[in-house]
Amino acid sequence: MNLNQLRFFLSIAETGSVTRSAELLHLSQPALTRGIRQLEEELGVSLFQRLPRAMRLTRFGTSFLRHAQSVFVQLENAQAELQHLSQRTEDEIVIGSGPTWTMGGLAEIVGSVLRTYPNISIKVRTGYDQQLADMLRSGEVDFALTDISRDPDKDDLSQEPLIHCQYVVACRNDHPLAGEKNVSLERLLAFPWAMPDRALSAYDRLAGLFRAESLPVPLPLLQSTSFNFILRLLETSDALSFVVESSLQTPYQNPIVAVDMEVPLPTRHAGIVMRPDSWISPATEALIDQLRTHCKQNPIQ
Repeated sequence: MNLNQLRFFLSIAETGSVTRSAELLHLSQPALTRGIRQLEEELGVSLFQRLPRAMRLTRFGTSFLRHAQSVFVQLENAQAELQHLSQRTEDEIVIGSGPTWTMGGLAEIVGSVLRTYPNISIKVRTGYDQQLADMLRSGEVDFALTDISRDPDKDDLSQEPLIHCQYVVACRNDHPLAGEKNVSLERLLAFPWAMPDRALSAYDRLAGLFRAESLPVPLPLLQSTSFNFILRLLETSDALSFVVESSLQTPYQNPIVAVDMEVPLPTRHAGIVMRPDSWISPATEALIDQLRTHCKQNPIQ
């Protein structure tokens, strides 16, 4: 197995096409096909299902994809570290962040780091737990600020809890439920639901509440990766959502309130999620240290 074979595999997995990958890699199609067949022979499994006009990953290919991505991420880390050591320049910091953090103290911390390291650039990419985990594995972000969970799918990532957040059922301030006390779970089923797309931990916790009471689990009629869009929908409809309380505390006028529930709602643990043993620059380490300090002073958000 060699790096060229891994590069061929990753390209076809992304494009789903030998023809397109050959164009992108500036190779002939026979050379690309030969490289993939040699890789499959060495592994002893078929990585792709050959369709008339496409290449689809088999279950073996899907499993191998994560490992191949990890190899290239590690190589990129090594290259970045060597460049930093040789040129003594600061690299770009790319942070993956959920809405709890972007609406909280992250901006203040980023501003402080920029004052200390004026030559770096910082990018903040927003998303929810599953999106951010995928960004980490692909090397798209250096670390993520997101949900901490015992999900086996995160066993390949390191997790450091920093804060605790209370879940609430959210609605507009003049919603039929806004003035009620001790609202039951069954009462919530009379209304439509809107949920953050791919926020699997939040939905699993919501579903667990209803299953514990032998009630049907509400199915979201709308899902979106934009938290602001979900808030806007709540303002203009009878929809409900299941979010952490701190995400409703924005500096803007936001007529969204928490429903007074009869049953206690779960607590969410959040923090730093990274690829194990990934190299980080001094500026990134400084930013993470400030996050730790900030969260130690504000552990409940």
